[in-house]
Amino acid sequence: MRGPPARWTSPAGGVRAPSPAGPAVDLRLVVPGSLGYSSGGNVYNARLASALAALGVRVETVEVPGAWPVGSPAERASLAAALGVPSATAHDGASPARAAASPDAVLVDGLLALGAPEEVRAAAASGPARLGILVHMSLPDAPGLTPEGRRRLAALERASLAAPDAVIVPSSFAARRLAERYGTRARVARPGVVRAPVSPGSLAAGAPPHLLCLAALLPGKRQLRIVRALAGLARLPWTATLAGHDAADPDYARAVRDEVRRLGLEDRIEVPGELRGAELDQEWARADLTLLASESETFGLVVAESLARGVPAVVPAGTGAAEALALSLEGGLGAAGTAVREEDPAAGGDPLRSETAQWLASAEVRARWRAAALAARPLLPGWDAAARAVLGALSPASAGSSGTR
Repeated sequence: MRGPPARWTSPAGGVRAPSPAGPAVDLRLVVPGSLGYSSGGNVYNARLASALAALGVRVETVEVPGAWPVGSPAERASLAAALGVPSATAHDGASPARAAASPDAVLVDGLLALGAPEEVRAAAASGPARLGILVHMSLPDAPGLTPEGRRRLAALERASLAAPDAVIVPSSFAARRLAERYGTRARVARPGVVRAPVSPGSLAAGAPPHLLCLAALLPGKRQLRIVRALAGLARLPWTATLAGHDAADPDYARAVRDEVRRLGLEDRIEVPGELRGAELDQEWARADLTLLASESETFGLVVAESLARGVPAVVPAGTGAAEALALSLEGGLGAAGTAVREEDPAAGGDPLRSETAQWLASAEVRARWRAAALAARPLLPGWDAAARAVLGALSPASAGSSGTR
C-alpha cells in the first residue's frame, strides 16, 4: 500500500531491529488516557514501549483521554489528530491530542480504534506511516452488553479492522477469534514477563495455603464465583486475597465484600482493593496458587506473571488465559495448574471449586503443579520477543499477512 522507508529494511529485505549504527525507526504508540488503575492492556502498552526503546526504536507515546470505545465527536477528533489525520467527525471546540512529525509507523490501542472506523480509515489512507491496531480485547466480548449493543460494536469493529496495514493480538486465541468473526488475519505478539524472584508461598512457612486473584473488581472478572467456590471449601485450611481496582464498578465491589461477610469468610478472604509496589510484592510472596475466573480473557497476563514467580494457576477454559497457562508446558513437567469450564449445576457444581479442592487436599497435586511452574519459569519469553513480533507485523515486508483487505 505504501512504499517502505529505507530504515525498515535490511539487505535481505526483512524487518530488523534498529541499531546505533543505523537510522532508528520512529513509532507512535497511541493509547487511552489513564484508566486510574492497572489493566492488562495498559501494562502491555507500557512494557511494549520500553522493550521497543531497548531495541533502539524511537517511541512516542500519545495518550487520548475519552469514554472509549466509540467516544464523543470531540474525543474522536483528538484520536484523529493523534493518528496524524484530520478527523472526519471533528467539530468546533475539539481539543486534538498533539503529536510530533510523521513517524514510520503508528500503533493504536484497539480500545480507541475499534469503535472509530472513520478515523482509522482516514489514517490508513493518509500515509506514509504504516498503521497497526493492537487488539487487547474484541469489543463484543465486553461483559454486560445487550444483544443490540454487541451487534453495534461488532459492526464498528469489523469496519475498523478492515483498514490498517496490520492487526496485532496478544494470543493465538485472540487471532482465531478475529478470524472466525471477521476473516481478519492477525499477527500474534504474545506478552513477555518481567523476571521476578520465586514466591516462597505460605505453605513453606507452615501457614495455610494462600490463594490469590489479581483482577479489577468487575462483573466480567467474576470474583463472586471465586468467593462462592471457596465457601464450599471451608472445612479445608486456606486463606485468600482478591486484590484489584475497586472503583470502576463500586456496586460490584460492594457486592463482593458483602458476599464475603454474608458467608462468614471475613477472617479468610481479604478484598483490599488494588495493590502496587511493595504491597503487591508481599502478596505475591504469600501466594501458593493463582485463581482466575474471568468470563473472557484475551491472554491473561497475570497468569504469565504468576508462572514467572513459580506459582501455579487455575484459569477459565475457553479463554486466552488457558494459552497463558500452556506456557508452563515448556518446562517439560506438565501444566502448572488447570483450566476449568463454566459452572454447571446440572453436571454437579462448579469445577473451580472441585479443582481447587483437589489442590488443597492433595500434597502430590500441589508438588506437581509447583514443580511444573518452577521448571517453566526460566523459559518464559521476555518482552523483547513481543517487541520484535510487533516490529515484524508493522514492517512493509509483512504486507498482506494481516488485516482483512
